[in-house]
Amino acid sequence: MPPAVSRALQSGPTGRILAVSKSEGAARAAWWGSKDEVRIDHATLVDADVDWLQPVKRLTLWAVKHPDNLLACLPRLEFLDIRGGSGTNVRHIAGCRSLRVLVVNQVRGMSDLGDVAQLSTLELLSLYGLPRVQTLPLSAGMPALTRVELGSMKGLSSIAPILAAPALEELQLVRKVNLSSKDIHAIREHPSLVRFGWFAEDVPDKVWKPVVDRIGKPAPAALTPEKWLDQHPG
Repeated sequence: MPPAVSRALQSGPTGRILAVSKSEGAARAAWWGSKDEVRIDHATLVDADVDWLQPVKRLTLWAVKHPDNLLACLPRLEFLDIRGGSGTNVRHIAGCRSLRVLVVNQVRGMSDLGDVAQLSTLELLSLYGLPRVQTLPLSAGMPALTRVELGSMKGLSSIAPILAAPALEELQLVRKVNLSSKDIHAIREHPSLVRFGWFAEDVPDKVWKPVVDRIGKPAPAALTPEKWLDQHPG
């Protein structure tokens, strides 16, 4: 049975349906876990949906289309989970000034994560199943980033850009993620990184075990991003 972090990277939250008045299409696809937590599945949001989304702190978008500036108009948004669907970049997140957790999971065609570097409030970044991504966002200007989860990122040859985060404490790898020899040294010697783990389900033992042994740090707690945020209230 995979650990919680693997399950979190491959699945989504559940909740209960509540009626939403503004956008009928979005209303039918909206699942509310609480008054400020909502998941929307396979729908198209329009500008008018900003009104009923104003209270939302935690938002999961599963194959959802929306105007580029919509997310930046949600002042309380601190958790964003983007799953499925298609897209080449994440420019629509650039204006999210209160975002603490970002998950990008199995978005077809996703290749450019550069705008993540603008999220100065981000504390947890979780990326999974994005094989076209060849370069991670440069994190040197992300002072709040403390936990990173990378899973099945087969297009990477190095994770160096994310290791530039000055306050990084925890790094969790899941399945195939390519590390360079410089990455291994940087992880081991990072001044603030205290936990490193690799759930290497599809990676040969001869590849991942020497890396874990060489780095010699305890694994992070197996937490979903939601649970992590629960344990780190703002």
